[in-house]
Amino acid sequence: MSESDNVEIFFSRDGTQYKWDKSQDKVVNLTPEEMKLLRYKVTLMSDDDILNIRSGNGIAMGIPVQLNKNRLKELSRKLVSVTRSQPSIILSDHVIERLMMEYLEDYNLRGWLSEDDINCCILSVKRVCGIRLTVNHAHSLNADKIKYLNPHFTIEIQGKKENDEDGRLVLVLFDENQIRVVTIL
Repeated sequence: MSESDNVEIFFSRDGTQYKWDKSQDKVVNLTPEEMKLLRYKVTLMSDDDILNIRSGNGIAMGIPVQLNKNRLKELSRKLVSVTRSQPSIILSDHVIERLMMEYLEDYNLRGWLSEDDINCCILSVKRVCGIRLTVNHAHSLNADKIKYLNPHFTIEIQGKKENDEDGRLVLVLFDENQIRVVTIL
């Protein structure tokens, strides 16, 4: 299998090429039908929507990937299995900033109180709400009409915080040992 066999290329409605190295993601493994639907979805999306990096504007960052209920349940089971093995949970800078806003500025828009809330939410995951591919805005080969996607899917989950309230967050499951929290919702 050549390197090009591992790279999927999608074209947006605006004609921009989005490249994804699918070989690095070992968690989701899209079926041929799911890949076909994803390719079609990207053709319907504008670059503004795909490239969105502004938080809180109601537009999902990246490319939402449609999975049926059974596939989402399968992914939930996989995530629960990983959490049982006590993976390393790493918070992105963005998550730390949001926690500080909530704590220091009495902002409390989302109700997250601490890193313990986040860990509790992950370890009590009830369901996977959805997945998406996101743009690697820092990729050195990005150009005006060629963009590179992060190789791993982001996964939106719902779980319980320490106070037993529902919480939603977005994470990346790199492997059985490492979870990175991208944002808290």
